[in-house]
Amino acid sequence: MNRIVLAGAAGIVAVGAVSASAASLGGITSAEVGVDNAVVASCDSNGIVVDYTVDYVPATTTYNIDTVDLSGVATACDTLEYSLTLSGAAGASLGDDTGTVDLTGDAMSIDVSALNVDGEAVTGIAVAIVG
Repeated sequence: MNRIVLAGAAGIVAVGAVSASAASLGGITSAEVGVDNAVVASCDSNGIVVDYTVDYVPATTTYNIDTVDLSGVATACDTLEYSLTLSGAAGASLGDDTGTVDLTGDAMSIDVSALNVDGEAVTGIAVAIVG
């Protein structure tokens, strides 16, 4: 009988020691979670026209995307940051670029030639202007 009581007491001590060591690991200490949302105004409410130019690359016999041209951009977007993605089949990214909107009138060109993206593979161009 004493052996059963002694084994039970040893089990309780072991569980207590493991619990105490787990509590000292740090980890998440707060039981609070915060969430919020807000309306985000667009710098251009009527849309932006997106076009692109290509450049022939003899070494690969392809036409790569040279520039992405934006027009109809509201002046409120000038000097804000942009993110651009050229996408292909199934929406896969073929190349990304980021920078600052630098308008001439209501237009700008983004040089993406360094991305070496085959124009034939491009199925979409996404541009986000944030700031």
